Amino acid sequence: MPDNRYEKAVSYLYGLQKFGIKLGLANITHISDLLAAPQTAYKTIHAAGTNGKGSTCAMLQGILMEKGYKTGIFTSPHMVRFTERIKVNGGEILPEAVVALTEEINHAISGVDGLNPTFFEFVTAMALLYFRKRNVDWAVFETGMGGRFDATNIIMPEASVITNISMDHMEYLGNTIEEIAVEKAGIIKRGTPVITTSQAPGALGVIRQKAAEQNARLEVFGVDFDAHPIRQDITGTTFKYCGGSEIEALTIPFTGAHQVENAACAVRCAELLFNATDGIEPALRGIKWPGRCELLRHAGMDVLLDGAHNPAAAEALSLTLRNLYLKQSFSDVILILGAMADKDTAGILRALMPSAGTLILSAPSYERAARPETLLAMAKEFSTSSTASLCTAPSIREAIQMAGQFYKQGGLIVITGSFYTVGEAKEAMGQRPLLKELAEFK
Repeated sequence: MPDNRYEKAVSYLYGLQKFGIKLGLANITHISDLLAAPQTAYKTIHAAGTNGKGSTCAMLQGILMEKGYKTGIFTSPHMVRFTERIKVNGGEILPEAVVALTEEINHAISGVDGLNPTFFEFVTAMALLYFRKRNVDWAVFETGMGGRFDATNIIMPEASVITNISMDHMEYLGNTIEEIAVEKAGIIKRGTPVITTSQAPGALGVIRQKAAEQNARLEVFGVDFDAHPIRQDITGTTFKYCGGSEIEALTIPFTGAHQVENAACAVRCAELLFNATDGIEPALRGIKWPGRCELLRHAGMDVLLDGAHNPAAAEALSLTLRNLYLKQSFSDVILILGAMADKDTAGILRALMPSAGTLILSAPSYERAARPETLLAMAKEFSTSSTASLCTAPSIREAIQMAGQFYKQGGLIVITGSFYTVGEAKEAMGQRPLLKELAEFK
């Protein structure tokens, strides 16, 4: 494939970001019609929520693959490579396919007056079409933001999943939990089962009402199905599942109580779809989902990567650090934080600072990133005598180098605050970037 074709595709995709974020289904519906509705060629599962939907999608993908189905998955954002967004049976879409699909979709929509897709709409169409071309049996779709007007909401799934809802993207989704829940519950389709993790009462009330309106069977964690942790260490969590059947011990390579809820949600979804639990145990045990309490070694140091990008996710990470990592395996946390300025950075800082012995405030190389000096001023307001030191670093790469100066054997470097931050950390630690500038959203 000539390099100029690839560069042309990259430039075209990047240029679509000028159309910003548009919530609505008109564009994607029109594009789908021009492509002969590729999403009707396979069965789908749709997932929305503020936190946990990516992990849940990964678990559902693993269960489907273990059952022998050729399975696609569409998630966002990517951390290092654009090709992370679109996978079939765990394999990322090839750059050559990105080029071919970009050309095919661009040709289909060219000359149509008023059809100016956003980046996310175009990439959603790319996933829809790619899965048909690859003859998948099932595809798992994660919403980009919201649900009701998300480009992925043109699919007609066999089941819908709504993970935990909290405050995020308020400028688009609303300023209360109930308003945000209305957007997330917009993925519920008539007569299609919906499975949800534990929710704030306001959010659950909205979901219940929408499910009733759509005559959709609703399964609620803690009411209709449940899970109870048995043991947990830094390699993962084992839990007992209680739903349509009881499974005495399931293990996931994730830490944190919230991941047990996500796993239970995926298991209950599979139970409803297949009326069986065979294959679930090996599927969950083998899940790989980077950037979610991902523990690795770099330059002789233990490093934990987590994309916590809102206060709820940051609180979950902080609890996991205090109750697991610091209790069982590590003596101290050096925390590198880089966040987006349009997020609740104060809430993220408040949640994470009690877990950090040393806090290094930095910024990924995006225009939306909060400046380290701004974060430092905020952190000083929240600091207590238990905070050993507050520092700034101009880039994530330099923050990692600085953390190495503080690091002592038995310590843990935690890199968090945004998937952008995690992506740049991965790049700094040796992963090859591809279309990094198209990360978008979180």
